Amino acid sequence: MLSINSISHSSLTYPRLRIRNKEELRLQRGHLWAFSNELLDLPKEIEPGSIVTLVREHSGAPIGNGFYHPHSLIAFRLLTRNVEETIDADFFERHIMQAAARRELLALRRNAYRIVHGESDLLPGLIIDRYADVFACQILSAGFETRKDIAFETLQKLFQPSAIVEKNNSHLRKLEGLPVGDTLVFGTDASTEIHDAAGTRYHVDVLAGQKTGFYLDQMENRTRLRDFIREGARILDLFANDGGFAINAALAGASSVIAVDESISALERLARNAALNEAQDRIHTVKADCFDYLRESQDEFDAIVLDPPALAKSKKDISNAQKGYLALNTHAMRRVGKGGVLVTCSCSHHIDREQFLDIIRDASRKSDRTITILEERGAGIDHPILAAMPETSYLKCFILGVR
Repeated sequence: MLSINSISHSSLTYPRLRIRNKEELRLQRGHLWAFSNELLDLPKEIEPGSIVTLVREHSGAPIGNGFYHPHSLIAFRLLTRNVEETIDADFFERHIMQAAARRELLALRRNAYRIVHGESDLLPGLIIDRYADVFACQILSAGFETRKDIAFETLQKLFQPSAIVEKNNSHLRKLEGLPVGDTLVFGTDASTEIHDAAGTRYHVDVLAGQKTGFYLDQMENRTRLRDFIREGARILDLFANDGGFAINAALAGASSVIAVDESISALERLARNAALNEAQDRIHTVKADCFDYLRESQDEFDAIVLDPPALAKSKKDISNAQKGYLALNTHAMRRVGKGGVLVTCSCSHHIDREQFLDIIRDASRKSDRTITILEERGAGIDHPILAAMPETSYLKCFILGVR
């Protein structure tokens, strides 16, 4: 087991960086980032991930302590507003434990959930997901890259996991100058079985799986789908991946579910999960490009689910992403039968809620359909949004009535 050294730093002072006049207002309102063009000092001799104290330009009054990166656009990530507080192993262990405690009620209903959601849990750049007794850590900041052993040790102390995996496959690591790759850092087997609150079961290989092993942010939305499925309904699940929406639809009483994905490995996982839930007789998998399948389909469905990967990974992708979302939603609305339902999602941070609603309205007009919003949802409750940071809100999910 890794060791956490608890050292008293009561007299320690951190290097001080100045933020330009008025640029500190966003942090005072609760945001956690300061950008490189907002700082007066960008000392290159301070190592990426070091702790510094951010102070106001003129008065020198402290704003807080946090991670510093001299070469990243996000030059400062706030950890605490109490500048007397020492940032050491005990600090991070305490905050991880507090984040885990906030999920205690959720843990009573399912065995897979996000324990730490980065900035929203005031641990900027750290993601920790639990899959039964296998844990995934995703490090997105240089500050946590140099302190990841603390996270591993804390997980061992709190949960006695069978395995811990570093899921460092995010393109955001490149912005911090960090290497990309997944590693089994503890244990020998990163595969396990998980279940959601409705009892839907999934086999997950955390090391080989996408993102941190599985798309946990849609767990509650998948089970919510059950309330919109009539007995005997025909369902189309596009970008089906591991089959979360498809399987929940089948378990809710759908007689036929067509699950489409262009990835053979995803469809193999879906088939395994369908069998695990004894739903394989009602789910038919199709390997195809979902855009092409939807455009060419002449079938009518009682419900269609659109859950594509992020179509806009940066601002330069916004225009093409809008066209993609518009095409998907327009064709889907035309294929929903009378009184049917469309579940449409976007996980593109760069397409905000209002832009996505505009796309839905345009698709309604182009498809000559009347759309009502039956329910608006986002990521699950284990993926909280920090009110002062719109960057922590990314998933949009609308359940629409189509007439």
